[in-house]
Amino acid sequence: MPEAKKPAIDLKKISNPQLVEALAALHKENTPQNQGKVLDLVLNHASFLAPVVLAPVPKGQNVPPQLQGKTAIQFQLITTKDGRPFFPAFTDWDELHKFSKLQDQRVVMLRFDNYAQMVLKDNRTAGMVVNPLGMSLTLDRKTLESLAKRKAELARGYAQEQVEKDTQVMVGDPEEEPEELLNAVSDLAAKREEIQRLWLREMVRQDGMKRYIIVVDHTGVQEEVFQAIAQAAAPHFGKLPVDMIPFGTGFADAATEDAEPFYVRQA
Repeated sequence: MPEAKKPAIDLKKISNPQLVEALAALHKENTPQNQGKVLDLVLNHASFLAPVVLAPVPKGQNVPPQLQGKTAIQFQLITTKDGRPFFPAFTDWDELHKFSKLQDQRVVMLRFDNYAQMVLKDNRTAGMVVNPLGMSLTLDRKTLESLAKRKAELARGYAQEQVEKDTQVMVGDPEEEPEELLNAVSDLAAKREEIQRLWLREMVRQDGMKRYIIVVDHTGVQEEVFQAIAQAAAPHFGKLPVDMIPFGTGFADAATEDAEPFYVRQA
């Protein structure tokens, strides 16, 4: 049977009440927890309205034949007081109408990945800003690049966490212990002699992003060990991404101080 076509997206129905609520909470209290909730919604769940101008491609000798007769889409930008252009991203029509009073304003739906791709491919733009005329969130080029990289690492299955000097992070016991993930990783560890001990910690970075950290005490080739753990854990990923760090580093020592490993190889 032919694959069923996906229903067309009704742009008039686009709204992001959870993100609007999370942005209000962030503006009221700028905490790592509120930052993390907003960023999770922006990266993984929100659909944005992007204002555009549609114009037919002119015919002419300098226009490739395959483009003649087509429609060009030009994304509108918003400029900060210091002259930097940002792509605006609106959570709903009420926010969009603060920017454009046109009743027939043309829009397209974009997600975080679309904005990140556009910004990182165009050196002229400085980033994206959610609801620029309301309770806004500005993500500059450097931040977008970092967030896009982290999202790609999560899609791959794992990342090796690196904490730069003077970066402030908080590490502690997980709020919710992912039992299925721990059981799967423990079963894997029991089959690999190079894995000696494993700890699970929860880390909150300066940008508010939460993640699980698995500290790995092992011998052998680190990349192979980490990849094996990631493959075992992947079917059981929950709300938080999983990173890994090798035991024996200063950060790992601090993260595991006074913490019990969830796996210890039996002699």
